Amino acid sequence: MNRITNQMINNTMSYNLQRHQTEMDRVQNSLATGKNVNVPRDNPIAATNQMLYHTRLTEIDQFLSNLTESRSRLDEVDTALQSTLRIFQRIRVLTVQGANGIYTSFELKEAAATEVNQLLDELVAIANTKGATGRSIFGGHQTGTEEQPNPWVPIYQTLTAGNQGDAMIGVEYRGNIGKFKREVAKGEYLDVGIPGNEVFWATNQVLTSNRDVSAYSAPTNQSIRIDGREINISAGDNIDIIIDKINNAGLSVRASKGGRNNLIMETTTPHQIWIEDAGSGTVLKDLGVLNPTFPEPPNNIDPTVTIGGMSVFEMLIQLRDDLVRGDQELIGGRDLGLIDLGLENILKHLAAIGAKTNRIDELAKRTEYDKGNVTAMLANTEGIDYAETIMNFKWLESVHRYALAVGARSIMPTLMDFLR
Repeated sequence: MNRITNQMINNTMSYNLQRHQTEMDRVQNSLATGKNVNVPRDNPIAATNQMLYHTRLTEIDQFLSNLTESRSRLDEVDTALQSTLRIFQRIRVLTVQGANGIYTSFELKEAAATEVNQLLDELVAIANTKGATGRSIFGGHQTGTEEQPNPWVPIYQTLTAGNQGDAMIGVEYRGNIGKFKREVAKGEYLDVGIPGNEVFWATNQVLTSNRDVSAYSAPTNQSIRIDGREINISAGDNIDIIIDKINNAGLSVRASKGGRNNLIMETTTPHQIWIEDAGSGTVLKDLGVLNPTFPEPPNNIDPTVTIGGMSVFEMLIQLRDDLVRGDQELIGGRDLGLIDLGLENILKHLAAIGAKTNRIDELAKRTEYDKGNVTAMLANTEGIDYAETIMNFKWLESVHRYALAVGARSIMPTLMDFLR
């Protein structure tokens, strides 16, 4: 038979009361915070799942923010391209009228040329548009400096023909080919910008080197970059191997060897070719394509290279000058054809922007749906059932009261209580 003492009864009662109070404190914390896990030791598995859900919600919120910013950037580009489209439509009307002989007097021809000149200035202004962040939307990754704030730099000269005054005779692109990428879903990236050397180009560009490269052999392992894609050149590669590597790089550029054993590079879509030797390489310089004095793009083509193709600005400058001269044949043939090519390129990029906008809208709906699902799973794992928790708390409270009452009766007075 076990010997039960008053001390043992007191210890057991204190232990049970402490256990009740600890459980009541846990349930009270759950009611106050609305969470069934306040520290990882409460439920390690549930705590791990909750951290995963919280991490996923943080990702989703960032994706939604990226989608909102991407939509804003695409809207800015779309607005600029819509303005460009309206300018092209007006220019086309003027071109058709000039080709049909509507402008019979010098004053009318001069008026048409003056309007084209004004539209040309406006087109340059659109190409230099800055977005809400203050960065050029058609300048690639160029941020702009005080010395060079705009990616498209017009060149002026006083023209004596007619009353053109200080008229534009050229426009140079000083931006780069960087495209703003945003992660719009896990592992999904979207371009939200178009570099100016793509959108404001009318025709395919052709670079024809005037150097015989039939005996060329790469002296060392080097690399070249074409439109941002790096192509590795091995030591001993001749011109034919280099041409094959360029053509198999998945670029919108085709290389070939001319009749004079010279290198010819032509784009398959309207844009300005962006070429450079990577690192300390000299392949493109040796092939007579790059200017050894100014090897950094843009405008780094060797002076001996024959350059074919036109930007939309060069096309409009040519149209303006033809209108001033009243050359109906060139206006109705060459100039009208070039305008249609430039217009087609603008429409292509507008369609691409519209497709990306639709994709962003669908991604936003899907991301919002995912957020709702993850929030529901987090609530099921993290949240408490208030009715059940309150019922448990009342039950613990009742048990605690009963334990106090029973304990008060079980600790009977002893002889010491009567020794006063």
